[in-house]
Amino acid sequence: MANTMAAQASAILYQNPQRDITVIDVPTSIALALRIPGDFLSAKAPNEPHPDTNAPKSQKAKAKCKTNTVDGVLHANYKSDIESALEEVRKHVKSCWCFPRQVMHQTPKPAGRKTENSGMEVDDPEEALSRQLRKWSEEEEKDDDFATMMAKLSMGVDFDTPNWVMSYAPLGKDGKADQGSGSLPDQQTIEEPLATCFHNPREAPLDITIRDPAFSEQGRSFRFRIPPRSTFFLKDINHAEAFRHEFRTITEEHKLPRHFDFVVLDPPWPNHSARRKAGYAPAVSNKALAEMILKLDLDTYLEHNAIVGIWVTNKQSVRDVVLGKRGIFEKLNVGFIEEWIWVKTTSKGEFISEIDSLWRKPYEVLLLGRAAPDAVTKMQAAEPIKRRTIFGVPDFHSRKPCLKELIEPYMPDTDYTALEVFARHLVAGWSSLGNEVLKYNWEGYWASGSIEDSRLLSP
Repeated sequence: MANTMAAQASAILYQNPQRDITVIDVPTSIALALRIPGDFLSAKAPNEPHPDTNAPKSQKAKAKCKTNTVDGVLHANYKSDIESALEEVRKHVKSCWCFPRQVMHQTPKPAGRKTENSGMEVDDPEEALSRQLRKWSEEEEKDDDFATMMAKLSMGVDFDTPNWVMSYAPLGKDGKADQGSGSLPDQQTIEEPLATCFHNPREAPLDITIRDPAFSEQGRSFRFRIPPRSTFFLKDINHAEAFRHEFRTITEEHKLPRHFDFVVLDPPWPNHSARRKAGYAPAVSNKALAEMILKLDLDTYLEHNAIVGIWVTNKQSVRDVVLGKRGIFEKLNVGFIEEWIWVKTTSKGEFISEIDSLWRKPYEVLLLGRAAPDAVTKMQAAEPIKRRTIFGVPDFHSRKPCLKELIEPYMPDTDYTALEVFARHLVAGWSSLGNEVLKYNWEGYWASGSIEDSRLLSP
């Protein structure tokens, strides 16, 4: 069974009545949240645990890792809860711990090979996509003064940047753009200059093509599938003022709410392994990243009693930046209420890595806080903190379980508002912000796209 809306009505394989133990299928959670026709492609589900090849060997290296991971007492509590939850799940999930996947074919990455005619390096299409998204996210930030322009000229900076345009049309049930007869507005293909913020007001998905007209014959273009009623801000988080301006503009134009019931962030915390991966560039320091987040003034966008979630690594210093004195939660006036532990398993229900591994724990944590009910209340952490365990077989490196299905039971009503920051895909009905916000909306992540479909199913 592929990851399609029609094939699967829920991403949850198991959940207890208290909703504090869940098994979720990661790619299906995203596919359902997208509400886009077609088979959403995934990475092959791991059947066996990953070998711990990067485990520290020397005593000195082991000692350093101990200071670079979650507090020992906290880990012991996590481990106890995880093992207890694991025992319960194994009573109910007897077969595969994920749904069958339609797998994206992974082509070998060329090692700096150059084309014969152009002299340009051949790029991996996914890396080229990420690089282009980041370029677009900064295009509107190039209003340099004369001195800056002259300095760039002296360094040989190329100002001959393309004038990208975007066209969009309704997406047909077959996953292709429905050009229609042009007799109705919803059937027309509309073309306009590239906009780095966009709202789809329709109850149906859109097909967007972004292209450089100067290279139309060579097909220099990118196609994306935009979910119903979704809004995206293709912006670098460093440019907070640009986001705030675009947010005011687009909410006024489309009469959209300016406050959110749910805000979730997946920041690129400094991490040695993350530096070797494509995607959001890790910040220089935890403090610098926290300051960048706070400049967004998210507290001004929070609805009363809103829920704020921040994914953290298992480094204690990262947790402290969020929960500590003068941390992000305190600055946003958010009281810590829950933590959700995403435990990564194989398709057989084994930990993806040793749970006591010093190098890489098999879990990640989402810290959840509650915003104030009014303008005068000073929020404090709950006592005790509720803990929930979510098991899921990992997908591509940067994909986490989409929280839409998991968070909706805690929203005030079905017409809630949500914002995802550092997003890599859109969600139907949500707003999304980041410099890779359209990554998994690219046509190549669907079977009908340009990437070969290997149709491998996990056992």
